[in-house]
Amino acid sequence: MKVLHILYSGLGGHGNVFFSLIDADINKEFEYEALFNGVEKLKMEYIQRCEKSKIKYTYVKKIPGIDIGYYKHIANTIKNSNPSIIFLHSSSYILPVILVRILGGVKSTIVVRETQANNLKTKKEWFWLTLALLFADKCIFLSENYRMEIKKYLPLFFKERKIFIIPNGINLNKFIPLEKIKNTHVTIGMQSRVIKIKDHNTLLRSFALLTNDADLQHVNILLKIAGDGENLQQLKKLSLDLNIEQKVIFVGVLNEDEIVNFLNELDIYVHASLGETMSTSIMQAMANEKAIIASDVPGINNMISSNVNGILVPVQNAQVLYEKIKFLINNPNIKMQLANNAKKYARHNFSNEVMFSKYRDLFYS
Repeated sequence: MKVLHILYSGLGGHGNVFFSLIDADINKEFEYEALFNGVEKLKMEYIQRCEKSKIKYTYVKKIPGIDIGYYKHIANTIKNSNPSIIFLHSSSYILPVILVRILGGVKSTIVVRETQANNLKTKKEWFWLTLALLFADKCIFLSENYRMEIKKYLPLFFKERKIFIIPNGINLNKFIPLEKIKNTHVTIGMQSRVIKIKDHNTLLRSFALLTNDADLQHVNILLKIAGDGENLQQLKKLSLDLNIEQKVIFVGVLNEDEIVNFLNELDIYVHASLGETMSTSIMQAMANEKAIIASDVPGINNMISSNVNGILVPVQNAQVLYEKIKFLINNPNIKMQLANNAKKYARHNFSNEVMFSKYRDLFYS
């Protein structure tokens, strides 16, 4: 059975889910093909992993704004592939799939995996989701809360028989924590796309409060930010304005092996965000046994129980974030307990093998 995955070409959760499914398919039950697309160039890591796994892939670059050629290219690729299943990692790709089904005679099963946080959806994204609910054969949501929200917002288009709940999973065997060398450094880190729906500004402002705290002058505190995106230059300017540029390191986009190394360097993982659906970065940090402080928003607060396997803080509140980071620096035993609980939670809830088994059942049903 051939499954054509249509997913984003740049940094994000699409690629992680795609390759996590491939890793879990140890018996090679499915034939995979990938259609990467978007305004960002295709990540070299994706190219290398496709070639290593002998997966056929195509890249379609999108010009910002209306790009008719982009949709035509996607439609032609789908038609030439003629897969059993078309797996969309976002409802925003639904239009060319509908056109291929109606005009091109392709009879593939359409599966849409919807992940954008509902509180951050634009009107256009709600429109794409509405089309997906109408035309897709099966729609995947990551949590029951998300399903309930969609049912509330779009009751006229919601069909229970089409809806399935499948949480994301990661290859837990890759995120093995290493014993950290004890030193006088405290390294804080965050990894994500550097875009407006993430809250790096609050992270930088809280870090400035830490570096100016007289009680912490004996501690060499560093902040590492992994990722790239449209807000990167603005963040670098803010670090200059806050006079913390010497202690903030922008490490760029990392491949999966580099992410593991990045996490192993950290003492505390912070994820400041305006909204998520199921944060891959937090999943990875939990699996890597990190103490986590994160924004109390949907898509995070269903993964983290505050003061149990992490700490939740109010969104866009630099003062509270600074206080919680300082608390963990001064209380290493509590930090260790949170990290241990995070690892246990990840082992029970984030297996890519469980995710694959659910998708396998879905594809064959």
